[in-house]
Amino acid sequence: MKTAIITGAGSGIGLATAHLLAREGFRLGLIGRRKAFIESVGEEIRQAGGEAWTGALDVRDVSAVESFVRASLPASGKLDLLVHVAGIFQMQPFEKTSQELWNETISINLTGAYVVSKAVWQYIAGGQIIHISSVAGVEPYPGCAAYSASKYGLIGLSQVLALEGKKRNIRVHVVCPGNTQTPIWDAQAPVEVIQRMMQPEQVAEVIRWLAISPPEVTFDPLVIRPSVNPWSGS
Repeated sequence: MKTAIITGAGSGIGLATAHLLAREGFRLGLIGRRKAFIESVGEEIRQAGGEAWTGALDVRDVSAVESFVRASLPASGKLDLLVHVAGIFQMQPFEKTSQELWNETISINLTGAYVVSKAVWQYIAGGQIIHISSVAGVEPYPGCAAYSASKYGLIGLSQVLALEGKKRNIRVHVVCPGNTQTPIWDAQAPVEVIQRMMQPEQVAEVIRWLAISPPEVTFDPLVIRPSVNPWSGS
């Protein structure tokens, strides 16, 4: 049985991914910031016959992340998969982007990815890391200065890890979703726009496909867009 760690698993894409990978037979270590949410997801998976354990922690907390990873190791001492979803998003024009918002976005979205990837690195030879970036990490959007900087940076980090991990057969992939119906859009988009966004399960299906893809192949960043522009409806 393979072992995976998923961050941001308490809601949205991380939650949907946890359920799909549990059905694929993965043992799951689930990380989320909100204790009640992440424990609820773990219980759902266990009730469905899967194996899951949870940690309510901040992905920037090096000691907490390293402890969780060590506690998640199977008897073989080897992890098979990291899916890093955890992140924040707040739309704000550049001139209104405070130093506090900038620092928080970069630290959670980019430094958090560094911390979690570093924690699993020594245990994941022959395995795979999947980082969740965004279409805002491959093309610019107004109101996304801090978010785009973090997501462009995440792609750069992932590509370096892919190069350095090659000698240990570590594959590193990036998924770049477009507008997806997750809690980050609450109060940031009209209801009718949110209703036209992709479902988290649709993005999670691509992550599942990557997770079980043949180890002999690698993929460039995968951009996923809704077939209809949620903002224009066309």
